[in-house]
Amino acid sequence: MRLDAAPGSGMVFRVLAVAFLVCLAVAMAGPAKSQELRLITSPWPPSNFVGPDGSPAGISIDVIEALKEKLQLDTPVEILPWARGYLIAQSEPNVMLFTAGRTEERVSNGFHFIGPVVMWTHALMAKSGANLSIDDLDAVKAQDLTVAGVRGSWQMRLLEEAGVQTVDTENHETGARMLLAERVDLWITSSLQASVILKDLGEDADRVEPVHAVRRSPSFLMISKGSDPDVIARWENAYLDLKQTDFFENAAKKWSEQLGISLRFSSEDGLSAISNPQDKTGS
Repeated sequence: MRLDAAPGSGMVFRVLAVAFLVCLAVAMAGPAKSQELRLITSPWPPSNFVGPDGSPAGISIDVIEALKEKLQLDTPVEILPWARGYLIAQSEPNVMLFTAGRTEERVSNGFHFIGPVVMWTHALMAKSGANLSIDDLDAVKAQDLTVAGVRGSWQMRLLEEAGVQTVDTENHETGARMLLAERVDLWITSSLQASVILKDLGEDADRVEPVHAVRRSPSFLMISKGSDPDVIARWENAYLDLKQTDFFENAAKKWSEQLGISLRFSSEDGLSAISNPQDKTGS
């Protein structure tokens, strides 16, 4: 007597075979692609700015593009006002905002930092010939001086917490114009940054002068809370790999020539201006 297969066994076999092939294909394809980072910067020359052709340019843009090449990414860089970019980074995961200072508040809010990329010495700039004597922020407050600076920046928050009168601006160009027009008494920026801003405005760099160094601050590639840890690790490793090449030394040479200010690179500071030892306000 012939034994027939159980009813429906052929269908079950085919279903199992298809399931096996699907699982095999997934395994061979590897893990799903991780969520890549949204790249946001704000006008902060010479670190980040809009180039003559309308595309992002600057010291940190060069770093980002080199890292993207290592990571084989073509993610575009968005240029947004700082306050807007920071709000996005506060509210969404997988966002890189650059460059940004590493403050206690940002660390406690879960931001992750790669770098430093650029070192700034932030100073209060006065219009040349103003003859202001400022030893600290208390002196600014006591003299009832007004300071212009970029809205949402830690520099402005520092001044506000010290009781200094401030005027928020969307960018540094506006702050420079306000200072030169004597609509404010001071402008918070750095000598390195001020020289670029004034050049773009068609003004001589010596039209302003630093009168008080506020803080020396390294700036980083800042990644938002909740971002994919695998993606963060990939960017970190790419940055470490880039430091093993001559990229940063070449970047220092390139931007020294373009800006007319000597730059250098160190692991502790990133790219920074070489200060004149007699300039107590730094760069």
